[in-house]
Amino acid sequence: MGNKRQGFTLFELIVAILVLAMVSVMLYSVLNVGIKFSAQGNRRLLAMEREYGLLNLLKSQISSAVYNYNTKKLLISSDGDIFRLVTRNPYIFENAGIVLAVYRYNSSEQAIYYTEKRDYYNVDYPYDKYVPDFDKMTVLARGVDSFTVTYDQDTGPEVDITYEGQNYSIVPKCADARALSKLQENAE
Repeated sequence: MGNKRQGFTLFELIVAILVLAMVSVMLYSVLNVGIKFSAQGNRRLLAMEREYGLLNLLKSQISSAVYNYNTKKLLISSDGDIFRLVTRNPYIFENAGIVLAVYRYNSSEQAIYYTEKRDYYNVDYPYDKYVPDFDKMTVLARGVDSFTVTYDQDTGPEVDITYEGQNYSIVPKCADARALSKLQENAE
């Protein structure tokens, strides 16, 4: 048999390395795009979960708002960036029964703060005037572009919420009691 050399030439080796590099770059690009889409999807899911959780908390607390039969009013108030309500559905003090729940929006931090007071009947901070400091409150959400809660005792029982440009309206369950008391007033 003849004297044949077996092996690769330098040119063949360089071509193989270039092909391997191109395949590696393509795989990296595809994986990188997938990772970016996954991270973006996770951020969107987290934002949706935060919105859903906050709206569920608000809905459950507003639905359980307390109606004062003496004053014939719901114990709910809102002033600009602060929303207060006396509710039977506490978040922090789960076994407290009835609490004063306070939401505040800090636009400079883009954060929603929350606190509860168990002694909502305390004359030192009436439910419709109490304004706690941000440092005594818990952060519910950060990175919120806009958040407002409005309620007008005279126009109707709806509590209007604007969260990140989306509008929501929640009617307290005790609004039926309010409507009933208005009917009784009109009958008298």
